[in-house]
Amino acid sequence: MTQGYSDEQVVAAAAAFAAGDVAYDETAPVRLPEPPETEPMVPMGIRVPTTLAARIREAAKKAGVPYSQLIREWAEVGLTELDDDRAVPLSVLRRAIAHAAQTGHAA
Repeated sequence: MTQGYSDEQVVAAAAAFAAGDVAYDETAPVRLPEPPETEPMVPMGIRVPTTLAARIREAAKKAGVPYSQLIREWAEVGLTELDDDRAVPLSVLRRAIAHAAQTGHAA
């Protein structure tokens, strides 16, 4: 099965395309897929108290991002503070500043 379509639906779509029965609307808005990760991700398990986990999930919810992404961004900002020459994406810094402003704490 491809992207939620059955094999029969894919075959029927291919046949319709080959027969010229497919109409295109080039003015229709298109939602492009998210760009692939530029670097492979490695899972890391960490243990945190339940209260801290709840705070992290709430911060991620407020930021509108998955909590794992928020933790990655916080790790990047923290590591950047240790290494003056390391670059960090502007979006990460903006989110860290916004979080600090919302909570009154440093990210």
